[in-house]
Amino acid sequence: MGRFFNNKVFDGISKVTDVMLIGFYFLVCSLPIFTMGASATALYYATHKCIYKGRGYTTEFFHSFKENFKQSTLSWLVFIVLFAILTGDIYITRKFIPAESPLAAASIFFTVLLVFSIVWAIYHFAYIARFENGFKESFKISAIFMIANIQWSIVIIAVIIAMLYLVYRFLFLLLFAPGILSCGLHPILEKVFRKYMSAEDLAKEDEGNFY
Repeated sequence: MGRFFNNKVFDGISKVTDVMLIGFYFLVCSLPIFTMGASATALYYATHKCIYKGRGYTTEFFHSFKENFKQSTLSWLVFIVLFAILTGDIYITRKFIPAESPLAAASIFFTVLLVFSIVWAIYHFAYIARFENGFKESFKISAIFMIANIQWSIVIIAVIIAMLYLVYRFLFLLLFAPGILSCGLHPILEKVFRKYMSAEDLAKEDEGNFY
């Protein structure tokens, strides 16, 4: 009983350490900003393979970072432009449209679009981490996943808000937030992904033969 307990404690500590490490890798590799997409893809890949499947080491992060760098970086640049446009729209509508104007509600509309664009990005980079597909197809499929599973997309928003609140209350969590958030979102995203995987792919996945 004591050995079993000690093994469980050791495994728990090991998992927590791994979560902290992949979160740290994400922060460091995201510093140039334009590499954040590749870092997000690598973060989810390492979360899935190392944390949840228990295969390989946290350095799997760098395997994915290198393997998916081109597609993830180009995707991130697209999302940066989208975020910038929507943020500009929010600023303009709040700054220059009077509160009594019927158009004042446009800022809310653009805010909602921005939030769901962020959720789209989460689906997108997780999808790249898990499946091989073309640049345009990945955008299309990840958007379909987000819309077709709107209930889970809303749950993702709730998880992100909860994480932001915790970081606001306990600033030190900022260092661990990427890894914790990735682990928190993983079960939700995998529930969505598995709905669209073939029986053969699911069998390979359960045997540990995944990309």
